[in-house]
Amino acid sequence: MKKMIKAVVIGIFLSAVGYAQAGIVNFISLTESPGGYGEGAWDPLVLSVGGATMTVTGHSTSDTDGKQFAYLDWGNAGLGTCQDVLDSSKVNTMVSGRTANNCNPSSDDNVTFHEYLRFMFDRDVVINNFWFNNNHDGGLGAGDMVKIGGTDYAVMTGYAGGINGVGSFSVNAGDYIDVAFSNEQFYISGIEVTTRLAEPGSILMILMGLGSLYGIRRWRC
Repeated sequence: MKKMIKAVVIGIFLSAVGYAQAGIVNFISLTESPGGYGEGAWDPLVLSVGGATMTVTGHSTSDTDGKQFAYLDWGNAGLGTCQDVLDSSKVNTMVSGRTANNCNPSSDDNVTFHEYLRFMFDRDVVINNFWFNNNHDGGLGAGDMVKIGGTDYAVMTGYAGGINGVGSFSVNAGDYIDVAFSNEQFYISGIEVTTRLAEPGSILMILMGLGSLYGIRRWRC
């Protein structure tokens, strides 16, 4: 009887607490792979990763700057920001293989002075890694920094899936984390996210299950 109770308790616990699901978005592949998004501006860019819905928007800290877009840039770059677009009808449109730059000027498609990208999620997540590059502007070097959630971090130059990303950061459902310019312009190569998929009634389920088993045991005695 004790063995059976133990097995049932373990089953209740595992079914109640849920599980962690991880995923990676490689923004370079997202832009350039066959069937990918192609180059373009997004407001917002909404993607699924690790069981969560991720919403990315572009922003500026300067009052003189206008609207910002999250921008997928072709050419081994990935995700940046853009203030002005050449053709507003192409915003929020996915065209696989599109390489034409829609940022005006074309050099303003990375994250630079006063600019940042905001990441929001519909679930509680842990961002295990951000990966960065500066492939269009001389690369990244010693002392180059990126500001994540208000704190400066040394930039790692690996790509999505590599071991040298910058992490980890916990973000609650409905909250956000900003990735901003610090002392060097950059693109985001990729992001790795782990989502906790626990049901809201997890603890209640466990307690109810334990209570039922305790009652059964007392009745048997």
